[in-house]
Amino acid sequence: MTFSCLSLEQPGRWRGGATGVIFLIAALPLFPLLWLAIPSPGRETGDFALWDGLRNALWLASGASAIGLIVGLPLGVLSALYEFRGRTMLLALVALPLLMPSLLWAIGWSSAIPRLGGAPPSRFAFAGGVHVFALATIPLVLFTAAAATRGVSGSQLDAARLAGGETTALVSACRHAALPSILAAVLAGILTLADPGPGQILGIPTAAAQILTSFAAHYDAARAGRQCVLLTLAVLSMSAPLAWLVAHRFAPVILVKQPYGVRRSGHRGMRTIAALALVTVLALGLIMPLSGLLAPLLDVGSEAGRDAFLGKHPVLVLPAMGGAAFNTVLYALGAGIIGTSLGVLLAACVGRDVRLRRLSLGMAVALVCWPPATAAIGIAYLVTQAPAWADVLSRGRVMVCVALGLRLFPVAAVIALRAWGMGPPSWTLVAALHGVPFSTYVRRVWGPYLAPSLALALLLIGLLASADVSTVLLLHPPGEPSMTLAIFTVMANAPEWTVASMCLAYLSLTAVALSVGLALAARLR
Repeated sequence: MTFSCLSLEQPGRWRGGATGVIFLIAALPLFPLLWLAIPSPGRETGDFALWDGLRNALWLASGASAIGLIVGLPLGVLSALYEFRGRTMLLALVALPLLMPSLLWAIGWSSAIPRLGGAPPSRFAFAGGVHVFALATIPLVLFTAAAATRGVSGSQLDAARLAGGETTALVSACRHAALPSILAAVLAGILTLADPGPGQILGIPTAAAQILTSFAAHYDAARAGRQCVLLTLAVLSMSAPLAWLVAHRFAPVILVKQPYGVRRSGHRGMRTIAALALVTVLALGLIMPLSGLLAPLLDVGSEAGRDAFLGKHPVLVLPAMGGAAFNTVLYALGAGIIGTSLGVLLAACVGRDVRLRRLSLGMAVALVCWPPATAAIGIAYLVTQAPAWADVLSRGRVMVCVALGLRLFPVAAVIALRAWGMGPPSWTLVAALHGVPFSTYVRRVWGPYLAPSLALALLLIGLLASADVSTVLLLHPPGEPSMTLAIFTVMANAPEWTVASMCLAYLSLTAVALSVGLALAARLR
C-alpha cells in the first residue's frame, strides 16, 4: 500500500478515531485503578489522611499561585517589551527551577533554616513549601505573560505610549496578558498538588506524600491505588474547566505562529528596571535554597566536615552515583523517545482539523495535571498480571521509560501540534502535484522541518523525566535508581555535604542541558 503526500493534509473520519486511540493509550494506566474507587461491601472508601493532605497541598498551591501571578506577570511583560543586557541569561536562570526537582530546593531550605538559629517551627516549613513551589510557578507565569505580550501589535503599543507614556503601555500590556497569566498560575498550582518532594522533606503532610507512604513504606498497594484515584479525580475536577477554557480561547494563539508586530524597546529607564527586577527575583528566590546547599560544603573545614569528607561516616552512595547518572540518562532518553513519538503521531493524526486541535490541546492540559503516581501505580498493577516470560520488559527499565513517556507526552503533543500548524500546506500540495513519493517527502522536507521542534520536545521531556521522583521510586528495578531518586533516598542518612554535592552536580547538569534547549528554541523563532 502506498501513501500520497496529500494524506498529510486531506481531512477524514479516521483522524478523530486515531486521535482518540492515542489519548486512550496515554490514559491506559488509570483504568486498572478505577475499580478501587467503586464502593463495595467490606472495602474502605474513606481516607481522612488523604483529605487532610489534600487540604495542606491546596494551601501550598494557593500561596505559590498567588506569588507566581504577582511576580511573574509584570516580569513577563517587562521582558517582552524591553531589551536589556543579559536578558537571555537571566531568563534562563529564572526558568531553571521549572526543570529542576523541587526536592533539591526543599533540601536547601531545610538545611538553611537551622543555621539561622534553632529548629524551624511549622510555619517556617509551610513558608518553605510555598517558596519552593513558587520557584516553579513564577517562570511558567512569566513565559506565558511574555508570549501573550508579544502578541500585541506595534500600533497598539504606540497608541498607548502616545496616550500616557511607558507607564500606560506597561499597564495596558499587563491587562492584555492578565487572563493567560492567571490560567498559567492556576495550572502551576494544580501541578504542585501531585509533587511529594517538599512535603516529605519539610514535614508537611500532603496528598502526594500520603500515596508514596502507602505504597513504598506501608506496602499497601490497594490503599495507594485508591488514594491515587481519589487524588486524580480531585485534580481533574479542577483542571477540566481550565482545559476547556484553554482549548476554546487560546488554541489558535498557542498552536499557530502569530505575526508579532511588537519590537522590544531600548528605553533606558525601563530596561534598567526590567533587568533589576529579574536580578532581584533571582536573588530573593534562590539565596535561601542555594545557601543551604553550599553551607555543608563550606563546613568541610570543620572537624565534623573532615570526618565526613575522609569517609569516617558510612557513605555508600558516592560509588553508585555513576550508575545513577547512567540510569538518569537512560530514563530521560527513553521517556523522550516515547513521548515525542506519540506527540508527532498525534500531530499527524490531527492535521489541520480545528476541532481536533482544540480537543487535543484541552486533553493535553488535563493529562499533564495527572499525579505521576497514577501512571506508575497503574502500570505496576498491569505488570503484576503479566506472564513470567514478560518480566524482562515489564519489570525492567523499559517500564519506567514507558510510564514517564506516557505521563509527559502532552508536552511533546503541544510542541508537535504547533510545529505542524506552522508548516505551510503548500509544500505538501506542490510535492503531490509533482509526484514526490511519500517517503521521500517525509525524509527530505517534512522530517527536517519538524526535527528542531521534536529535538526540543525530547529535551524538555528528558529534563522533566529526570526530575521525576514518584514514577522512578515506584517502578525502578532494584539497584537502578535515577540521580533524583538517589538524592531522595539518601538525604536522611548520608552526611549533609554528600547530599549537597549531589544536588549541586544535578543543578550543573541541568543548566548545561537548558543552554542546549535555549539554542534549539532560538532556531524555532
